[in-house]
Amino acid sequence: MLVAGARLASAQTASSASFTGRGPLETREEWLLAQPRLTLPALSPDPLPDGATRVRLDGDWGSDFAWRWRFPGDLEDLRFIVDGEHRTMGIEVRRGVTPSLTLGARLAVQWRGGGILDGVIDWWHSVVHLPGNSRSLFPHGRFRVEAEHGGEPAVNWDARAGTGLGRAELSAQWALSRRASGWRTAVVGRLALPSGTGPFAAGGADAGAQLLAAHRLGSAFDLYLGAGATRLGRGVLDGVDYVGLRPHGFFVLEWRPGWRWSLLAEASGAGRLTRNLDAYPDMHAYLKLGSKVDLSRGWRIEGGFLEGIKNLQATTDFGIFAGVSREF
Repeated sequence: MLVAGARLASAQTASSASFTGRGPLETREEWLLAQPRLTLPALSPDPLPDGATRVRLDGDWGSDFAWRWRFPGDLEDLRFIVDGEHRTMGIEVRRGVTPSLTLGARLAVQWRGGGILDGVIDWWHSVVHLPGNSRSLFPHGRFRVEAEHGGEPAVNWDARAGTGLGRAELSAQWALSRRASGWRTAVVGRLALPSGTGPFAAGGADAGAQLLAAHRLGSAFDLYLGAGATRLGRGVLDGVDYVGLRPHGFFVLEWRPGWRWSLLAEASGAGRLTRNLDAYPDMHAYLKLGSKVDLSRGWRIEGGFLEGIKNLQATTDFGIFAGVSREF
């Protein structure tokens, strides 16, 4: 769909004599342990025009698998195991209220469970020769989240699969500089309210802040950078003792090979998520590849995939994401 849309859009006459950067793929971390908490997406510092409204619908589907054994070869006595899938469908409305200030609100429906992707992921890793984290040693299609702390059981989500509302997010983005040449910068703050239901019900609010920057590279490339942190509210959630302060960062390169088509490559990462899971990694990183296509009358479609590249025991194994937005 993205390739076909790009061909159609490239054939249209552009309304401007210069390319316009479309910005990063605004995905959140949906790893099973991170799904109930606030995470920071890659984002452009460019504000919406004064008086413009953008409505965006996005979806994310991924397979999560990680484990550590206590003694090599013993699959019955594990320090922790995270085995399952996530699916999220979100809707976000953003509004340019001044030339520099953009406000937004987002609400998502989330799901977690056993899923159907295990065999597909094994095949994908064999094709691209990426490590599969010994997934074949365990039964397929199960939902299992268990962990211990100090040698004693601490977490068991095996009966906590299902669907529910996630945290409602409010955001405010302030553009610090909006020059056509040189660096464009902005700050953005987020507040995630404890509005979750079902397996995602949680007490306490989460907050986050980011510093964003972008720079035009020649006539067809844009560079985007971001750094920030989240302050997680109530520390213990379903047995997981989450850290209080968690750093986030990203690096994105956008290439515009056509008038209305962008290809994007992103490297992103975050610091330690929990503090009571024995042998749980301190940090992780992802590689995301995707595309955005502008269609007529303010419509935009986007999509891509991600792979965990820095610690496979704390990242989504493989995921796909897509979105459609309309600007008024």
